[in-house]
Amino acid sequence: MRPYTQEQRASIAHPAGHSLTFAVAGSGKTHMLVGRVRFLLEQGLEPERIRILAFNRAAVAEFRQRLAAALPAGTAAPEVQTFHALGLRLTRLFESKGLLPQRRLETKDTVIKALARHAAQTALREEGSDESPSPDDLQTFIQFVDLVKADLRSATEAFEVLSIQPQYRYFIRAFDRFEEALARQGLRVYADLQHEPVALLCRDATARQMVTNRLDAVIVDEFQDVSRVQLELLRHIVGTRASLSAVGDDAQCIYAWRGSQPRFMGRDFDRFFPGATRYSLSRTFRFGHALSLAAAQLIAHNPDRLDTLCVSAPGTPRTRIATIGATATGDQADVVTAIEDWHRRGRAYRDCAVLARLWAQTLGLELALLARGIPVIKPGRDSAFQVPEVAGLLGVLRLAAGTLFAEPDARAIIRHLLATPSLRLSNQVLDALIERILQNPGQGAEAIAAVAQTVKHAFHADRIRERAALWRAAPGWRDRPAAEVLRHYAERTDLRRTEARSADRDTARDKQIAYDTLLGWATRTAASVTDFLSQMDALRRTAERDAPEGDGVLLSTIHQAKGLEWPMVMVLGLEAGVFPGRRADPQEERRLAYVALTRAQEALHLVVPPDARLDAQPRGEPMAFNHPDGLQASPFVFEANLRTSQDLGDAIARHLEGEEPLTTLPPAPAARLAVFNRYLGEVGIDARYAPPVSKATEPETPQCLQHWSLHDRVRHRVFGDGLIVGFVDSDIVDIDFHGRVRRIKTSMAPLERV
Repeated sequence: MRPYTQEQRASIAHPAGHSLTFAVAGSGKTHMLVGRVRFLLEQGLEPERIRILAFNRAAVAEFRQRLAAALPAGTAAPEVQTFHALGLRLTRLFESKGLLPQRRLETKDTVIKALARHAAQTALREEGSDESPSPDDLQTFIQFVDLVKADLRSATEAFEVLSIQPQYRYFIRAFDRFEEALARQGLRVYADLQHEPVALLCRDATARQMVTNRLDAVIVDEFQDVSRVQLELLRHIVGTRASLSAVGDDAQCIYAWRGSQPRFMGRDFDRFFPGATRYSLSRTFRFGHALSLAAAQLIAHNPDRLDTLCVSAPGTPRTRIATIGATATGDQADVVTAIEDWHRRGRAYRDCAVLARLWAQTLGLELALLARGIPVIKPGRDSAFQVPEVAGLLGVLRLAAGTLFAEPDARAIIRHLLATPSLRLSNQVLDALIERILQNPGQGAEAIAAVAQTVKHAFHADRIRERAALWRAAPGWRDRPAAEVLRHYAERTDLRRTEARSADRDTARDKQIAYDTLLGWATRTAASVTDFLSQMDALRRTAERDAPEGDGVLLSTIHQAKGLEWPMVMVLGLEAGVFPGRRADPQEERRLAYVALTRAQEALHLVVPPDARLDAQPRGEPMAFNHPDGLQASPFVFEANLRTSQDLGDAIARHLEGEEPLTTLPPAPAARLAVFNRYLGEVGIDARYAPPVSKATEPETPQCLQHWSLHDRVRHRVFGDGLIVGFVDSDIVDIDFHGRVRRIKTSMAPLERV
């Protein structure tokens, strides 16, 4: 077992009362927590009076394994379980005592989606619409239901938190219909396993007496991920008897859509668990000084965070940071070359992970890797060709080529085609339409047009008739360039605008990126419809082959990669307006970028669009935030001060390892010198940057990103109190003033925080 650091020993041996340990990425927090459990057992606590809580079954299994290896043979281990498992136990207990109604836990996605679809359709009918929710909108509604139950807030409040587009306000009514259906059928969903027991504990003294003050110690890993309902559950379980040992990193709080908030590790922690002692695990064993500095510079731009600093421990690798000029939807040749160079140096493909904010941002690289014969691994995800938008657009080309009905999965392709973009038909109507098309392929256009006669709203009917006209015209496109056909289809269906109406903005962006990726590939190849389909089918066959001995480049979202690490990491799609998203909370987005950067051990490649400011920044030259061509590198790339972080990190490593004393500091932009100076002090180097004598001239972080967060409550001198619901540009925000959204330029109309 690796010896404990001084910081780890302090947290392990916390004497009494609550404790909160801030553990930076790669600091060995699970190692420390195992030591904490062993310490408590050695102090005489009974294993059955210690409870360890984690967030998923994989984390539970890993903790149990490490705990068994650390404890002396024959020593009974405390129980390790997920929050959901604890909630299920409490639910069954309260059911047996008659405090909660007897209900069955429904775990089948098909059943839950059917209930959610019926609730959403009922709400739409009650509001006078004959449209049906698309599959993506339905998934957003289910996420909405989970957030309502995870945060103990009303459906109306949850709607505002998720920043769902106004036309989906029917979700609020649909939530009530969903709850009515669950009650009527005697069902519960997973979110109820925590929501119902906690709601009961908050209102019922008898229930509290059954569960409170029954434990001596509670340990929670990844505390930054707790939701409000889990916080309340902990409060009741801990009571006045148990001590809570919580470990987490507020800089890695990236699940706001599940109800987690950084403040739960800040001001709210003392409110729920007063008198807690703070500890810190500030040394990372994962990456070197350059990446520690870059990550520190990045996250320092978040004002609502705790003042922790990640410092590389002795023996960490000298992490190399590089940028690659490419867009997510453009040519991926340089990205592929970097991966091939890694492999040529004798490194396995599986030691390289490619991370993106959105799944669609990986599509272009996936196709490029397949074209070069490089195996790809996408845990839990289908290949690019099974992405609904890609399958639908390729379906358009197959219809044009006359090969659609020869495909073995023609039924699925037609479904995707009709959903690109969605026609907002109910499952029953859509299934019947697909069946009619399959039975009489030559009358597909007529079958679609017939559906238009059954809808009452003219706009909806016109969209369906337009799709029928395109279906009828498609065979005439066979010999045209594939890119031309895709553009024509997108224009006639108003694909971009229609997809932008998705309830979830990330889903909308995903769909648009998928279209742009396929269009970009078709444009670069300049292939005809039939030739392009031949190319895509060849890549699809390559994708269907298993990677040799499990070796392959891993493609993942950043959310999925949390808690993991790889020798080489690439981060795709660092483009302004996409990451951070224009209407997303910049602090949440910055934490997500921080998580992405800190997955790397030896090498980090940031894939950014070509941007002259990347060369200007180290010289301190002023550059406007708005790029003249519209496309620009993410502000996060500049906030990380990559050039100085790399140069200073290398100099620190050479100094500490006795290669070359650090006598002259490398040039640095004037802003954020305090972070560099603090780091130098932490590693025991006396050199410091002098404070700036004039205003910093590095590329400015947009004022909106510096001062405001999504859902901040503000006061305008004319419009009164409002809620920030989006970010548009460097100093322009969208604010909801009593139901009306106004676009405000903050430099001209100063806002006051409420």
